[in-house]
Amino acid sequence: MGFMDRLGLTRATRIERAAHRLGIVSPYSTAAPLPQLIVTDLLTEEQQANLPLTRDLALTIPAVSKARNLLVSTIANFPLRELDKTGPVTEQSSFLYRSDSAVSPYERMLWTIDDAIFYGVALWTVTRGERARDERRPILDAEWVPFGDWTIHDGRVYVYDEPALKGEVILFNFPFEGLLHVGRTTLQGARSVESAWVDRARNPIPVIELHMIDDQLTQDEADEYRKAWAAARRAKDGAIGLTPPSMELKTHGELKPELYTEGRNAIRTDVGSHLNVRASMLDGTTGVDSLTYTTKDGERNLFYELDLPFWTGTIEQRLSMDDVVARGHRVRFDKYELYNPPAPTGPTMED
Repeated sequence: MGFMDRLGLTRATRIERAAHRLGIVSPYSTAAPLPQLIVTDLLTEEQQANLPLTRDLALTIPAVSKARNLLVSTIANFPLRELDKTGPVTEQSSFLYRSDSAVSPYERMLWTIDDAIFYGVALWTVTRGERARDERRPILDAEWVPFGDWTIHDGRVYVYDEPALKGEVILFNFPFEGLLHVGRTTLQGARSVESAWVDRARNPIPVIELHMIDDQLTQDEADEYRKAWAAARRAKDGAIGLTPPSMELKTHGELKPELYTEGRNAIRTDVGSHLNVRASMLDGTTGVDSLTYTTKDGERNLFYELDLPFWTGTIEQRLSMDDVVARGHRVRFDKYELYNPPAPTGPTMED
């Protein structure tokens, strides 16, 4: 019996919970969608900038989305293997390659890495067999728990507000406090750059001043001209306008478009630095010495050798502990098919 079974959560209930969290609605559902009031709709841009960042807002930044998609898709594609000091064991723990829940092992690992990226922690609940001591019973199945559905209080893990017993959960504590915490300043700056870039795309002409030469126009007429010019700048053929004899058109604030390109590229570098992913893997560039020469294959190899272990190491070491697999066994990601290292799961190591 696992934690979900103890709570009386059937497979159908788990599917319903997952669907509700991901916003999935059956086409045969009788419940009509209700309009939702978004808090940010009631706040100014300055007030929104001071709000705590959420995962959804962070993913609107292209560099974050690219880094997240790269990490989760790469790591989740590596199968997990159980080994002893001689190599892969004949009888693998079943939870490493199968699942009894609505979430496949691939999705389970994908969302585990997603939680690691944004929050720095992730949690699985497990179902164990019936033999040996409680925390040493073999694990038959493992399920990922969404970040918002569990908490830690007074040293105990609570899932759906219920305390989990020892041996019912596996907590992954990554050496990273989460991008939403560590990269807060970078993400806020990135959102500002994105907003400025979009605004410049909508208004490619520099700041315009409709300078009044005399007082022939009333204030209401001047306001109408300003609104008309603002609308025309966003319309097709908006570069063509008309001013009355009493008004002179002046432009201010010329800004080179290269600054936006350089700024957006710098964001990719900064996000990559936070997530331990080299900028070249995020389609960005870095300033290097003229004597430094790198190739795409070289960057790819460095990504596998130096970048990914930061994320995969925590999972491998946690799943290698004696409360997960048999004593003397360890768990490793098998990167052989994609990376083709000398040994399928790395060098032989004592547990």
